[in-house]
Order: sequence, then structure tokens, then C-alpha cells
Amino acid sequence: MLSETEIKELEVWAETAQISENALISKSEAAGAGMDLLATALGSKIAVHRAVGKPSLSGRGISPARSVRLPADMDEKLIERAEHDQIKPSEVIRRALDEYLSRAS
Repeated sequence: MLSETEIKELEVWAETAQISENALISKSEAAGAGMDLLATALGSKIAVHRAVGKPSLSGRGISPARSVRLPADMDEKLIERAEHDQIKPSEVIRRALDEYLSRAS
């Protein structure tokens, strides 16, 4: 009969894959373990973000991205408003632009 230690060792062995001489992949219950694995494979969390992307804002396809430069005081106000409303600054910008475009038409 196997000891508890032997059983635990076999469980770890069964949930581990050796992908190269110096690299093992094993099951993890830790939050973010999958992201960490992808970041290691792709070189950084930024590389994962670029590879995986974000969900579409319109529910289909890719959401276009725009980049704007803001004066420092406007950026401070934007961040304060986002924190106050508990939303991201990009959502404040989308809402403001939507309101502006609605009035302009």
C-alpha cells in the first residue's frame, strides 16, 4: 500500500508536464497562475495583453482605439471624476464624447 507522501508525489507527477529539459508545467490553484504562465511564455504581461486583446465594446469585431493628449490639469480632473464615479478614465471619455456627439447631431 502507498503512503500518503507517495500518493501526494504521484498526484503532483500526474498533474505535471515537462515541456523541455528545464521547464515544467504543473497544476496551480493560485489566482493568476495562467496569466503568469502566458507571461513567461510570451516574455511579459504586456505581450500577453497584446496577444489576447480586450473584448469588443460593441459586442463584435475589434473596437477602434484612439489616442489623445491632455493638458495635465484636464488629466487630473479626468482621474478625479473616474475615481469619484468608480469607473475607468476611458469610460468617462466615452460617456463625454457620446454626450457631445448626441448634441452635435
